[in-house]
Amino acid sequence: MNFEDKVSQPYTCTLNETAIKKAEVELNEDPLTRGEKLNHLKELFKSRPDIRFRQDDAFLLRFLRNKKFEVDRAFKSLIHHYQVRRDYKEIFTNYRPIFVKRFYDLKHDMVCPGKDVDGRAVIVIRPSVPDDCATVIDRARSVIMLLETLVLDEDIQVNGIVYVIDCESFSWAIMKQSSPFLMKKIVDSYLNSIPIRIKAAHFVRPSLWFKAFYAVIRPFLPAKIKQRLHFHGNGIDTLHTYIPSVILPSELGGQLPGYDNTEWVNKTLAAEEEFIYNEQFGFIKSK
Repeated sequence: MNFEDKVSQPYTCTLNETAIKKAEVELNEDPLTRGEKLNHLKELFKSRPDIRFRQDDAFLLRFLRNKKFEVDRAFKSLIHHYQVRRDYKEIFTNYRPIFVKRFYDLKHDMVCPGKDVDGRAVIVIRPSVPDDCATVIDRARSVIMLLETLVLDEDIQVNGIVYVIDCESFSWAIMKQSSPFLMKKIVDSYLNSIPIRIKAAHFVRPSLWFKAFYAVIRPFLPAKIKQRLHFHGNGIDTLHTYIPSVILPSELGGQLPGYDNTEWVNKTLAAEEEFIYNEQFGFIKSK
């Protein structure tokens, strides 16, 4: 789909009544003024002729919702979205799902087939690299692309996500690649390049290498995110007080048979055209 076709598509809200109410209460979204906020945001684009902004309403609403419909904050977030893609070329070059498919095939990550009690999507991540040819950057890219696909869902835009990070397999293979300089880029990409609400992160079974890794990334985490981190040690029983066991895999003491990422891997791979479409936007290259 070309730029003009995408922009001309009218926005159709897909939220149910519960999510619409939540968006009104928590995100200051008003269906009566939604269009006005979108137009205000688009007007701000004129102040940055050095950036080619994507302008379809469905895309821009992700940023407005993420910043509680504060237009100036949404505009700054959108600029940073493009800055990250310009500056972190090692992450965002060849930024398409097909290039990280081998990580998805290993089933290291999983979007649980259900929501937590607050209606939030639950993403289980096992940080690891499968072989000596794999890099931490490739691994991070696979997760970031999964998040990009998740945020296409309006319900997730409103309710947000919860991470469960199973650190048992975290090893020296990851740690030796994790310089503070690189980790700052990856953390920035996770937290600021995608307008998704991160409501909590639960860490279970931390290895010694993970504890060292966390000491590296902790300085780069904003205070709000630090307040949403939960560390469960080697036991997983306390995890179930936050995340229903009925939606967790058996490896985490859940009632599901095991890790199965098929549904969301297929959705991510099917979104290839969305990733290709996004490549035409961002900072305009000087001639």
